[in-house]
Amino acid sequence: MAYRSIGKILFVLLFICINAGLFAMAQQEAPASGEFFEITDMRGRTVSVPEKIDSIVALEAGSLRLISYLDAVDKVIAVEDQGHGREKTVHTFFPLATYRLAYPGLKELPSIGSKENHEGIIAADPDIIIASTVDVGELNQLQSVLGIPVFAVNADVELYDPQQFYQQLRSLGKVLDKANRAEELIEGIDAALTDIENRAAQVETPKRAYAGGMMFYGPADLLRTTGDYLPFDLTGSENVMPSNPAGNRQPYMTSLEDLIAATPDYAFIDAANVNLSKSGFMQHRKVLEEQVPAFAKRQVYTTLVYKYYGTNWENQLANVYYVGKVLYPQLYSDVDVQRKAEEIWKLFFNKSLDYNSVVTRQKAGLGRVDWFN
Repeated sequence: MAYRSIGKILFVLLFICINAGLFAMAQQEAPASGEFFEITDMRGRTVSVPEKIDSIVALEAGSLRLISYLDAVDKVIAVEDQGHGREKTVHTFFPLATYRLAYPGLKELPSIGSKENHEGIIAADPDIIIASTVDVGELNQLQSVLGIPVFAVNADVELYDPQQFYQQLRSLGKVLDKANRAEELIEGIDAALTDIENRAAQVETPKRAYAGGMMFYGPADLLRTTGDYLPFDLTGSENVMPSNPAGNRQPYMTSLEDLIAATPDYAFIDAANVNLSKSGFMQHRKVLEEQVPAFAKRQVYTTLVYKYYGTNWENQLANVYYVGKVLYPQLYSDVDVQRKAEEIWKLFFNKSLDYNSVVTRQKAGLGRVDWFN
């Protein structure tokens, strides 16, 4: 009996010790409280992200631009080939994205190729991936294959919906520990939009205008247009072209016949395609000058690059002020558009850019075209 009692006692002690050891191991292997937190990205996915992020890789259009807005470029450890001077093309695309002019060192970072280069991304070993991929299934698969958190942003959200854009800045700001910077940027954008809204409220007779030369999935001439052009809508002007027939509100190719039928009084050409647009104008100069009021009256102007590898949101806001000043000079008489562009770049990039330097790199700036000389 004594031996049996001793055996029971030893078994109980052994059971306690084993469980205590297992509990200690579990405590050791579990991540410390606060190492990760969950957040909803711009595609509605719940992502577990590290509390402390020191290294980032950005994938696809708009991702790196948003990171630059939040003053977190110093955390970027590698870039894609696309747009960073490594494409096999005769075109020079690097300066068409203003964030690259603000942060030229991006061109010197190592390349991961593209999102398909899983081995290269894994080898770079970032703490997080910021991606603008639209498809949720593709985002989930990428995260699973890489074993790295993938936080999705939305490159297509426009300042038509400032609250959604602010939500994007706030959520990404939380991920990158840049919440204060996000609020600073939101405050500045909101002040500009309120200022523009107040001016637009005073427009009595909306001017009719056309936007051409849009960069969207490659170069094009003045016949690539858009029916959803923020500078027209926010200034209370009439866009003579309809929205994209595909229903996605993106730029599209129109025809010479449709441009003639639209009879705009003003035309604004995107700087990204100013040379191709000029060639298109010269090819059809006679008919444009005879049948389109904007060209007949030489009311044709260039604007800062709007679409290149996503939306240049900062340039689009500067374009609003410029279009407003051209169409309604009395309402914008207090605005120096070059200085305003520099103010907006400083707001978005948290560093100063010289207007003349930017427009020299981006082919054209804010001004009347010289096509009629």
